[in-house]
This record gives sequence, C-alpha cells and structure tokens, in this order.
Amino acid sequence: MAEFQKPKDPNWVCTFSLKRNPDKNPGDNKPDLVLVDSGKINPKSGKPYRKNFTISEIWMEAACYIQEDKSLKITIKKTGTGNNVSTAPTASPALEEAPW
Repeated sequence: MAEFQKPKDPNWVCTFSLKRNPDKNPGDNKPDLVLVDSGKINPKSGKPYRKNFTISEIWMEAACYIQEDKSLKITIKKTGTGNNVSTAPTASPALEEAPW
C-alpha cells in the first residue's frame, strides 16, 4: 500500500476512507458506511478490525448514515487517548519577550 502524504493545506485535519457496511440490513440501526478494514483479524469474531485513524495523536473512528434526503451524516468518535496524551487540557507556558 502506498504511503499517505499529508496535504500541504494548513487547514487539513485528516483523511479517511469509508465503505458500505457489509453487516447492515434494512431497518438496522447500524451505520450505512464504515471505515475500511485493516489487515488485522479480530480473533473473537473472525472479522477484520476497522482501520481507525488519529487526530492530534488521539485515535478516532468514523461512521456515516445516509439520511432520508440522501445527505450524509458523518460521525467521528474518540476511541482512545493516544500515546501519553493527557485527556485534560494543560496550561500553556508563558510566552517570552521577543529579543528585538
């Protein structure tokens, strides 16, 4: 698989891919679109894990619901706190005076 290159747009946050949910049946309350599968298999269910992604080193997962008017409602949920990332906001250090 090709390595993903971050866009040069300074407002870019993340990019992810969705696919149709194979477990969705008409009338189910499951998402219509889910994240693509990763290469790892869940030993309990025998199905692949979803390919989660990070935003600011916090793991996220996305799902999409098709609305009655055919618009899309995308939900992004936090699934973990990341590597040594505090969940509480921390105070910023005081700014130093400019030397000029």
